Amino acid sequence: MSEVPFVVGQWVRAEKFYGRSSLIREILEGPRNWLWVLGTRRSGKTSLLRQVEYVTEPEGSGYFPLFWDLQGAASPRELHLSFHDALLDAEERFSSVGVGIEQGQDLDLFSSLGRIRRQLRTSGRRLLLLCDEVEELIGLGKLDPSLLGKLRHAMQSTTDLRSVLASTIRLWALTQQTSDTSPFLHGFTPPLYIESLSDEEARALIAQAQLPNESRPGIDKSTVDRIKDVCDNHPYLIQVLCKSFLELESLDEAIEQVAGDPMISYFFSVDFEMLTESEKRILSVIAGQGASSSNLRHGELSQDSSTVGASLHRLEHLGYLRRDQERRFTLANYFFRRWLGVRKDDLRVNQRALESTLSIKTQPRQLDGRYDLLERVGSGAQGVVYKALDKLLGATVAIKVLKPESTVNGESVDRLRREIILARDIAHPNVVRMYHLGESDGMTYLIMQWIDGPVLSKLIAQNGPLQLSYAIQIAEKTASALAAAHAIKVLHRDIKASNILIDSAGEPHLADFGLAQLIADTTQTGQGIFLGTPDYASPEQAEGRPLDERSDIYSLGVVMFEMVTGRRPFIGRSVGEVLELHRKGIPPDPSVLRPEIPEPLSRLILDCLEKDAVRRPQKAWILGAALQKIH
Repeated sequence: MSEVPFVVGQWVRAEKFYGRSSLIREILEGPRNWLWVLGTRRSGKTSLLRQVEYVTEPEGSGYFPLFWDLQGAASPRELHLSFHDALLDAEERFSSVGVGIEQGQDLDLFSSLGRIRRQLRTSGRRLLLLCDEVEELIGLGKLDPSLLGKLRHAMQSTTDLRSVLASTIRLWALTQQTSDTSPFLHGFTPPLYIESLSDEEARALIAQAQLPNESRPGIDKSTVDRIKDVCDNHPYLIQVLCKSFLELESLDEAIEQVAGDPMISYFFSVDFEMLTESEKRILSVIAGQGASSSNLRHGELSQDSSTVGASLHRLEHLGYLRRDQERRFTLANYFFRRWLGVRKDDLRVNQRALESTLSIKTQPRQLDGRYDLLERVGSGAQGVVYKALDKLLGATVAIKVLKPESTVNGESVDRLRREIILARDIAHPNVVRMYHLGESDGMTYLIMQWIDGPVLSKLIAQNGPLQLSYAIQIAEKTASALAAAHAIKVLHRDIKASNILIDSAGEPHLADFGLAQLIADTTQTGQGIFLGTPDYASPEQAEGRPLDERSDIYSLGVVMFEMVTGRRPFIGRSVGEVLELHRKGIPPDPSVLRPEIPEPLSRLILDCLEKDAVRRPQKAWILGAALQKIH
């Protein structure tokens, strides 16, 4: 075959979409007007919504589908903007039914939703709201609990609107939301599970039965049955295995390749970490036993029958468990059984394999079909950064690919989403622009502005202390960038020389708002937890106390000291010793280390390094103004 027909890592619809007919029928014809579609990652949630969109686009369906992607909507403003984007994406279809969206383009999604719904009603269509990536509402509920109440009311208050939510099991967190009269998911539960395909649907997918005969892969019946059984009818695993089989022409080799693929391990590990501890124990016990009856609840688990029964029910519907011929629970598919058997070592192996796969040495590799990875330019605790070509726009970008273990519990992904939103809101030329958070083949990545030059730390390491006038220029522009961030109540919390990028014109750009946090927001990090980089930590940061703008100013003071002297003010033999020096140590006078440093600059740096925040410059713009006077 000249072309492999199986699609891996992207949503599909129309002739590429197989199965789910009963689920689609329930969504469109069932008695409920608001539904929650629940599945694991890679179970086809987006494809399901896109297929529902596809089948309801024709006029005779009676529906007007609106696909609403909530990914990146980490603030109320971004939620409104994401709905606005959904309207723009459907503008041509709105126009075809005589509905103008120009009046629906204000930022308030609730007034827009009501207006669009009423206009569609007059045209004889019913709005079908298809909401993807609904996990974003968890963070929004923490920022603004009342917003969820308004949103639930808007989605459930009328019969001329049908609302469909699609998410992973993380959304169960909203059952605990209590600020409204009822939790957000009230009325959306019980969920509709995206389960494994039926035998007939799985065979059709493997055979690509919806393609013309000459375009089908021509897999014989015995091989079809073996693929179906090994994958236990899981659509993603089927397509991965079939693609590998057509490339290798050996099913045994293909099975081994898929079983050893780090992306498959990552796919399982992320979903597994979303489960409750009792559900993890259930799976581990069944893995050890090979199969288990309902007596499981009286054995190793030490849980009551109702709790275990509910967990078994959910694990079965999510595709982790299935029943054998004797109605005993067994693990669902060969690949998951194999992964669970080596789970303790899997994340470490997965990290090395992923980094090896993405280390660019001889030729570019692609990401998400759009980006050519040209060069690996750096790495850190969260992931690896590449220079890449955006083939769609013909532009050079930077891509940060997260390490697999960084996204297991979702916190790092949420942090990156905040990084995009916060950095996007800081309108300043010396802040690195963030464009997009995406996922491809199990990898989470962030698209950023490409800065063609070194990080400041490398510049100092290679050349030693900077020229004083240039050091002052970098400090002044970084202070200005910080002032812009502080003006919208955003702390950076990780100012350091390696987070300041220098472009080819010598301009500094403040990067990595991954630890950024709203000023006075204590919900993200509890007191006593250290986040940041020890060598640049303020005394209050080292002690785990609440932070404000003056903590960023202290860290910038450390950077200023490093730029003019070639070293940091405190050097210790351990992290604990460095943090203790930041808390109690007296920094050396920069002018003693480098006599040509003018006294006003030396004094200003030491002012920034004051232990008592009250004695530091109180605002970043004040620091910038002081630096201007030293020129």
